[in-house]
Amino acid sequence: MTKTIELRIYGMTCDDCVAHVSKGLNEADGVTDVFVSLKDGIAIVKADNEIKPEDLTNLNVFKGKYKAQTRSVKND
Repeated sequence: MTKTIELRIYGMTCDDCVAHVSKGLNEADGVTDVFVSLKDGIAIVKADNEIKPEDLTNLNVFKGKYKAQTRSVKND
């Protein structure tokens, strides 16, 4: 079973920011797919059901310039 977690991402200003956030999310255990939108300021993450939103918002990529906040969680 998987879930879709939508995150609001703060601090992104360019395509390099999108790449950095995408890489940080993709490296997390249990994450299967990531889509990050600079225009909308969001990340949509497909992950194993065991992953909690706070597992993602507490990743190292969000401990500096970028911040993340959970917007929604849907079981697939």
